[in-house]
Amino acid sequence: MYNNDCGTKYNPGEMKMKFKTRFAAFATAVVLLLGCFSGCKDNKTKPVSDDNTGSQTVQTTTEAPKYSSKDKLIALTFDDGPYKRTTGRILDTLEKNNSVATFFVVGYNIPDNAEIISRANRMGCEIGNHSQNHKILTKCNAATIREQVSGPNESIQSLLGKPCVLFRAPGGEFKGVEETIGMPLIQWSIDTKDWKFKDPGNEKRTEDQRNADLRRIADEVVNGAESGDIVLMHDIYDFTADLCDIVIPELVAKGFRLVTVSELFEAYGQKLEGGKVYRYAEVPEEATQAFTEVVAAGNYIVKTKGSVLNMRAQASVDAPVVAKIANGTAVSVSKSVEGWAYVSHSGYSGWVNAKFLEKVE
Repeated sequence: MYNNDCGTKYNPGEMKMKFKTRFAAFATAVVLLLGCFSGCKDNKTKPVSDDNTGSQTVQTTTEAPKYSSKDKLIALTFDDGPYKRTTGRILDTLEKNNSVATFFVVGYNIPDNAEIISRANRMGCEIGNHSQNHKILTKCNAATIREQVSGPNESIQSLLGKPCVLFRAPGGEFKGVEETIGMPLIQWSIDTKDWKFKDPGNEKRTEDQRNADLRRIADEVVNGAESGDIVLMHDIYDFTADLCDIVIPELVAKGFRLVTVSELFEAYGQKLEGGKVYRYAEVPEEATQAFTEVVAAGNYIVKTKGSVLNMRAQASVDAPVVAKIANGTAVSVSKSVEGWAYVSHSGYSGWVNAKFLEKVE
């Protein structure tokens, strides 16, 4: 403070100016301190360049994960948006059901839909990259591919203050250009084909027929859903928003927790790598032990979404693995206990998780 007792002439204007200067300095220090605290606290998933090609690996967070590997998790994903009206409706439904999703946005849609993207981000949803102009990247040269990828990444970083870490190729076409894209490429294990049933193009459909289409697709999703699945939809159609009004609460009622793609893979202990393709998250065996059905003796097909099924010495996830059975393999079950089946295959016999067996009629 200005000290008039030291013999210095009291100058109210000068004192006021010094006070403002010192207050501004103090305020700046506080802002910087808070920013540091926030930056230290915000230790969420970030992309790391593996080399000078720009290829990225998604680094998992060091915070305690929000979900357990034993949780029943599924990721809804939406392409081609955002679109204020329909994306907003989908966000409303997610919010009512304490759920989140991943939105793969097209770059040219970002400027006019900044608020809806920000809202999704505030809710805990994930914003992914669906290219700048929805070009089929397998038909583009390397320079154009990089432009199509970098445009939305820069826009999302600028808008949300954090990097975009996931990519979905327009049309799902990526073969041969994965490394040029350089980000984890997210495909899907459940395709709703909602775009075939959008209202434009189905004008002759009656209301009853439209409702029947909604119910049929919803049943296919809800009845076919399994932990680790990634569901493909498009958030630019009223039909899809109506579909979400059915699917989201019904999945929640079945015990699913609707998470983002990054949360799905993190919970199940899998690292997403740049230039690699992912269609679903592999579910750890321990996450399937809620399955307690005792299956009947007979012939079955292994159904594991492409991975192998472990055959174990005892009916326990802690038991030694005696063999690995490929997806689609025919096996015979001679006996079972809750959640486990005793099978024979290629000269080996042992216990497998019965959840991954489909009865041959």
